[in-house]
Amino acid sequence: MSEPRYVIIHGHFYQPPRESPWTGLISPEPGAAPFPNWNEKILSECYIANGRAHVMDGRVVHIRNNYTTLNFDFGPTLASWLERHGAHAYRAIRHGDQLSAAARGGHGNAIAQSYSHSILPLLRPRDRALQIAWGIEDFAARFKRRPEGMWLPECAADHDTLRDAAAAGIKFVILAPEQGRFRGAGAERRGAGPFIWRADALSLAVFRFDRDLSRMVSFDHGLADGGGLANSIAEAAARVEPGGVVMMATDGETFGHHKRHGDAELARAIAALELRDDVRLTNCAEYLALHPEGMGSFEIDAPSSWSCPHGVERWRAACGCRFDQATRQEWRGPLREAMDFVNNHCLVVYDRFAPPLAANAAAALSESIRLAIDPDPALHEEFFAHHRVSSEPNRQSLLRLFEMERAAQAALTSCAWFFDDFGGPEGRVVLRWAARAVELAAEFSLGVEPELLERLRQIRSIRREIGDAATLYLSLKTREARGRV
Repeated sequence: MSEPRYVIIHGHFYQPPRESPWTGLISPEPGAAPFPNWNEKILSECYIANGRAHVMDGRVVHIRNNYTTLNFDFGPTLASWLERHGAHAYRAIRHGDQLSAAARGGHGNAIAQSYSHSILPLLRPRDRALQIAWGIEDFAARFKRRPEGMWLPECAADHDTLRDAAAAGIKFVILAPEQGRFRGAGAERRGAGPFIWRADALSLAVFRFDRDLSRMVSFDHGLADGGGLANSIAEAAARVEPGGVVMMATDGETFGHHKRHGDAELARAIAALELRDDVRLTNCAEYLALHPEGMGSFEIDAPSSWSCPHGVERWRAACGCRFDQATRQEWRGPLREAMDFVNNHCLVVYDRFAPPLAANAAAALSESIRLAIDPDPALHEEFFAHHRVSSEPNRQSLLRLFEMERAAQAALTSCAWFFDDFGGPEGRVVLRWAARAVELAAEFSLGVEPELLERLRQIRSIRREIGDAATLYLSLKTREARGRV
């Protein structure tokens, strides 16, 4: 009997860090009513729902943890919030990975994501390596194993991004079919690959998702009927050779939040696929272990992403990508420059004040994320001993510098540039984190807030009630200060 065709369904689960950088609480978000904020709304409609998806079979209700079957990633900042506020979903996510690893030769469904959901090709090499390192550390702390794969935010990639991921030990990433050049025997048949990228002594596998399947679920009516979705996936799989694999990838929030009852229809599709003998559900890590030679090669010359046909311009320029064609995005470039200004300043502060405190300040920063994840005093003691941070004042200063750097990295969260204006919830996220980063940096060096405000005054919102970015920045700071009184 010939080898079956394989199917991978990937869910990219992510929310920006909506919490106050000062209190850790999320302010009321009226658009999410009747829930207090968007995280709570999506927790109910999607994250919890996929951990216990209900499927009716006559009078019998089957309850499925979709995370046992999905290939998935959870953004570290979202996972952190779920650990504190969505314990049921958090347990289901981790349990799904554990069960899948047990069933698939140690290859769990979960993959890592770079930490702050910033666009990696737009970062300096040091920041890009830090984002990847923090994503790996966060994943290892939560799932108790090293990640085999990594989701690149917005699938944004270039040669340097793949090089840094491979150098960090990542074995595979997921990209869209139009990113780069897929070559080899499997390149023309819409299969997911994997395709092998190589540079000098480094290599990693690239899985490509099926754009038509993914669009059908994300933007059309693919989740209206799980049985029909299963048939569509099986038909796509039939186009690849025996032993080949087809992949569907979408935002995980599609399953229940963007698409009502999407969690249940996904569970129905999974159940239907499991009954077929011509396809087999798997994940990227298991498939790569079974087919390490790949289906061809992959090359990439310029930055690209899954959501901007202009490469990665959506996150720094008025490239034309927008939801309302009547809007203008001239604000994107100046906002990017302002947030880069904050990040650059914090790096200079860290490089000046951290080296006297730790034996290797750069290594300490890369490993510091574990302190934000795990409050265990023994872990903190071990960390400081390893990095030879002696006195308590030095420890406290280093912790403040770590917090400053996390805030500066959060100020580059991609969502702020994705939509039509910076005045929405996503733009407010980066302005709050920028304010916190600048505030922490001022504990060590001369403050740069006046210069930042001058930059922000040049950025005008398309919403008359918002005005300019400096006005919004100051109003957010004032509101946060009142909340802390």
